[in-house]
Amino acid sequence: MARLRVRIELSRGGIGVPLHKLASVVQEAHKFFQMLAEDVHIDGQRGEWLGFDFDNQSLNFTAEYVGAVTPKQVQAFYAAFDGTTALRRATIAQFARITDAIGEDELIGFGLYPSEHDSEPSEWRCLSRRDALRISEEIQVLIGANPEQSSHLPAVSDAGSSLFGKNRDEDPGLAARLARVERKVDEHSAHIRDLRAQSAAAEESFRNLLSAVEGFCDQAAQQIERITPAAALPPSKRRVHRWVLAGIGGVIVAGALFAGWKMWPAHPVEPVLATTAPAERPVPEPAPAAEPVPAPTAAQVARAEPMHVEISASEPSWVALTGEDGRRLFVGLISPGEPKTFDLEQDARLRTGNAGGLAVKLNGQALGTIGPHGKVREIEFKDNTFTILTPE
Repeated sequence: MARLRVRIELSRGGIGVPLHKLASVVQEAHKFFQMLAEDVHIDGQRGEWLGFDFDNQSLNFTAEYVGAVTPKQVQAFYAAFDGTTALRRATIAQFARITDAIGEDELIGFGLYPSEHDSEPSEWRCLSRRDALRISEEIQVLIGANPEQSSHLPAVSDAGSSLFGKNRDEDPGLAARLARVERKVDEHSAHIRDLRAQSAAAEESFRNLLSAVEGFCDQAAQQIERITPAAALPPSKRRVHRWVLAGIGGVIVAGALFAGWKMWPAHPVEPVLATTAPAERPVPEPAPAAEPVPAPTAAQVARAEPMHVEISASEPSWVALTGEDGRRLFVGLISPGEPKTFDLEQDARLRTGNAGGLAVKLNGQALGTIGPHGKVREIEFKDNTFTILTPE
């Protein structure tokens, strides 16, 4: 006797499914299987749909019809997913209702077993909200026709197309959108690094310019005082002499500040102009000694360089990396052969739904075993150290 099996999955690689969503998908899919079985003349009174091979973390199990079916009926049942089996419009409408509880970026996968001896589906079909909307629109076109007339799943406009958009592994849904977001984040990060480098270079140039201007002002004042000693001038000309020196210095400093402001690429530094009265003596007073700067602490030295974190996966694993300010640095699915690297300039926390499927390195050193397969773990990165946490 032939076996009729369909693999159902939702939130592949995730760490759970909300109960209301799980219940809705299972209930509506069960109704669809029952109606589709009636359309291919499988006696529902002589068998029952059961669930087998449940996987944790997401909605992933095999629905099998335990009852009398023939190989021809199994073939007709599977052919409905390619639009080559005649169905009632009520069955098609029920198929569209399976997506009522899922989000825009979620997919429901249906795996088809070509033979009863296969342990894994060889073909996958995915149903999304967009597919369901297309099916509903096609059913509306058919409302004017005979409601009892049978229809193929593609319904109307394109009789040669399949009900589903693409295979599970080819669907450009959530994975493609996450990839686009990752590319945008990488581009913005590169722009930020360039701006920081330009800002540091401009700041250094500005400091050098101010140092050169200060040295020039000191040399110019000494030269003028040697050429025209202030003590040899009468009191009225002595005051004019001092004001001339102050004016020349002010013009030079103002020009330097204006040039520095024009060169500044971002967040210009507000200059503070200090006016000093010229001394009565020709020799300027020495500058007060600078206050001692405290030596940096060990934690400040450790944080001078960013923490380099590398994440690789031996099996698909969902991760979320959050900074100490609450900002999400990365959220997505890491697949085998696609490692991710991050340079953390602040404390951060990494959360994964499959601790046994991840390998994490901090500054080139492996952290070791994070946790068992299918378990949620969190890793806290702080001051170039790490702590593995078990969430409650």
